Amino acid sequence: MKPWWNDIKLFKFFKVESSRTRSILLYSVFVLISAVLWCFLTLNNSITIECELPVKIIKPGNVRFLSDVPDTITVTVTDKGTSLVKRFIMPDPKLELRFDEYSDGESTFKVDASQLRRVIARQFGRTATLSSILPESINARFTDQPGKRVPVILDVEVEPAMLHTRNGVITRDYDSVLVYADYKTLKEITEVYTYHVREVNLTDTLRRRVAISPIKGAVMEPRSIEITIPIEKLVTRSQRVPISVRNAPDNINVVLFPSNVEVTYRTPMSEAHKENALTVVVDYNNINLQSRGHKVPVQAGEVPGAYEDVRLAVDSVEYIIEKH
Repeated sequence: MKPWWNDIKLFKFFKVESSRTRSILLYSVFVLISAVLWCFLTLNNSITIECELPVKIIKPGNVRFLSDVPDTITVTVTDKGTSLVKRFIMPDPKLELRFDEYSDGESTFKVDASQLRRVIARQFGRTATLSSILPESINARFTDQPGKRVPVILDVEVEPAMLHTRNGVITRDYDSVLVYADYKTLKEITEVYTYHVREVNLTDTLRRRVAISPIKGAVMEPRSIEITIPIEKLVTRSQRVPISVRNAPDNINVVLFPSNVEVTYRTPMSEAHKENALTVVVDYNNINLQSRGHKVPVQAGEVPGAYEDVRLAVDSVEYIIEKH
């Protein structure tokens, strides 16, 4: 006699001939039926879940909060499973709070625990029980004063790696920010500073975001800026530079031997092929006319800011003084 399940239409629909395949398919059907029954029984019972409600405060455009306002409220709620399932099917509701309903009209926005619980309870219906709400209340200071633009002072310490240098100034995407605060606090703020930044052993140009140091009772927009620290590799270069004489009287001509000197220095790669104004000088006031020797010290004059470790091949040269 054939088992009764051999006559199941599902087998005929899928044209299942193998007994092993029929057994697996039959097992799957029973598991599905069991799952449906389990869900039906469970959803009729009370269950507890934890969820987050996004917070949206409807406020005028000129109002700025000076202290943190939570983005979400974490709620632990108990209700029938069928009621809570609707929450996962429907879009998550937002907890909307009207600014004018909870503002004291001066400087404080406050939603106490009872008010917050009452607003949240409306989101879940009468059958739901709220076990916990975090945070339990909202209390924030605000201002309706217009923002004040102040400069940003960088607090940055840079140490390039060996044979590297900082070539140029540190740049940033914003050199000033808007500060919002009450009238008294805003009047006292004339500048803001970044947090201290220390970068060492840099071998390439660095870009990073730096937060602005907070001021109690004030907020800034933006709250951080991006800085760029230009770092380049140093290369060694030499060139012969003519020696010029300074501070000589009009009737005196100083002839130098040699009249030029080889100068060696390190420079960033981007500056290596540029003809910068490097000078070497002799100061007439350093000539000792009473000395039997005829040598005068030479020294570097104008040195471009990008040059480092400037060295002269000689420290003095011979001279002859000619009077007109």
